[in-house]
Amino acid sequence: MCGIAGLVGEVDLDVLARMTDALAHRGPDGRGVESGDGWGFGHRRLAVIDLQLGAQPMHSADGTLTVTFNGEIYNYLELRAQLGKRGHRFRTPGDTEVLLAAYREWGDDMMSHLNGMFAFGLWDHRERRLLLARDHVGVKPLYWSQNGGSLAFGSEPKAVLACPWVSRELDAGALDAYLDLYYVPQPRSIFRDVQQLPPASALVWKDGEIRSWRWWDAQPNTEERHDLETWAEIVEPVLRDAIVLQTRSDVPLGAFLSGGLDSSTIVAVLAEQGGAPVETFCVGYGAEGKSYDERSMANVVARHFGTNHHEVVLDIDVLSGLEAMVRGFDEPFGSPTALLSSALSKFTRNSVTVALAGDGGDELFGGYPRYRGMLLAERSSGLPAGVYALGDRLTQGREAAVARSYRRWARQFLAAARLPAADRYARWVGYTPAAERDALYTAEFAGRVAAAGRVDPVAEAFARPLRGDAVERAAYADLHGFLPENVLRGSDRMSMAWALELRVPLCDPRLVELTMQIPSRHKVGVLASKRVLRRIAKTLLPAPIVGRGKLGFNAPLGVWMRRDLDRLVSEWLAPDVVRRRGWFEPAVIERFVAEHRGGVRDHGLRLWSWIVLEQWARLWVG
Repeated sequence: MCGIAGLVGEVDLDVLARMTDALAHRGPDGRGVESGDGWGFGHRRLAVIDLQLGAQPMHSADGTLTVTFNGEIYNYLELRAQLGKRGHRFRTPGDTEVLLAAYREWGDDMMSHLNGMFAFGLWDHRERRLLLARDHVGVKPLYWSQNGGSLAFGSEPKAVLACPWVSRELDAGALDAYLDLYYVPQPRSIFRDVQQLPPASALVWKDGEIRSWRWWDAQPNTEERHDLETWAEIVEPVLRDAIVLQTRSDVPLGAFLSGGLDSSTIVAVLAEQGGAPVETFCVGYGAEGKSYDERSMANVVARHFGTNHHEVVLDIDVLSGLEAMVRGFDEPFGSPTALLSSALSKFTRNSVTVALAGDGGDELFGGYPRYRGMLLAERSSGLPAGVYALGDRLTQGREAAVARSYRRWARQFLAAARLPAADRYARWVGYTPAAERDALYTAEFAGRVAAAGRVDPVAEAFARPLRGDAVERAAYADLHGFLPENVLRGSDRMSMAWALELRVPLCDPRLVELTMQIPSRHKVGVLASKRVLRRIAKTLLPAPIVGRGKLGFNAPLGVWMRRDLDRLVSEWLAPDVVRRRGWFEPAVIERFVAEHRGGVRDHGLRLWSWIVLEQWARLWVG
């Protein structure tokens, strides 16, 4: 687990050093900067495997290949054995050297042999060629920028922006997408000159020319060949192996435990391995956040498996942590779970260096309520318009800032239920429809958005598979959007801010491919979710955990923001502040603030996304 940076084409060693040092938080255990004719690599190391000999950049024995690598290759022992039989010899016991041998053996097809979370740059000295690649699901980030015949890359935008020729100019189209999704979707970044390499993608640079491609995809490929019990029997050994495989580590390891189905299943498998008690970590809240607190269920699991359980109670001052959080992303990131991830990672790092988390379980097994919403919308499509009109009237009224706001859920469902399936799902994943964004913009900024181009990545991904029903397409869209861009981006940045390596075994590509073959009816019903995983968990977990509904890793943001609303508005959303920035109409902002303050609507998320954006602008725009 590390931070990587690099330059090809024209290489300035001082610039490369600044790029590398910008990522010091990702790797406090070591620093390497090397360059040669037309290339330069930097590396910041968090030592997890091969503590003594794994320093980077690493060269092949004959000096013709060099790699800088962020992440872990979980199947490196199996690959070492396979490559050894083909004549490759290894000088180090870790996973980095395996990448060099894999490239020697398979060339650009090497990624299809890897099981891990990774982003790397590999320089072929003979071909004078750079290969960049990113893992299957997008656990590890990678950004790049081109200037004439030169290219810069890094684990985070801050590394790329350390190049003097990379502009910080805003991409107005990316900002427009952020206001809808609360993250900037790949391949864009918030900076016009910086791009993200998408998950499961590779890029080759040679002689100033660039070629990129997607090297892996897992589309819905369902067949009605098994019943629920059989699917559970097929999935369970793959699930177990994915979890055990990710326990390979030369440093202390633990697990996040919320008491939900995903994290509890991981802890159950870890506990079966024997040895010392599993180290588990959980967040909770005071009385104000009671509806979001999962500690009671986490304690049920911890007691059942005899874990060494740690709890931290959060009552976050959103103002004190705002600037540090935004600096951790370099881009606006509007999900308040980042605050929780940061606090939990900091707390966990006091005890272990590696932690396993349940990210990906909702996308793979059908855990999000919106999947059931898609199913319900499909089944209710023939209802008269008057039924929807009545529902609209019944859902009007004040909204409480609680974890399960059924009035808010019903209102959101009805707002999009009659749209075409792709648009419906995009509306449910997004927060601010295009018409509302248009009403928010000043005339000048609306023109900039139009010139930059508006994107709808959720609807595009939903429509991409060659087959699949509405629920299966929704899961596919999340696998290519919400999971890597929201869930994994937040957990990577906030864990790495505290030098904690976070592993996500439910994102194992074998498990992803397998679950994409399961028909949606074995995952989701109108009143059921995660059916296959629950069937597996029946033999692993206490009954209250198997049967509980989804709460999710969320914060009592609405409560926290109402408590500090006056300060937040005066410092970040006051009319003169908004007017000076020139992007939004102050009167529109004031209306949402008034509705939130009066309890008419819980606009906590929306206001938070604007505050984050303004804080980002102060750091990067001025």
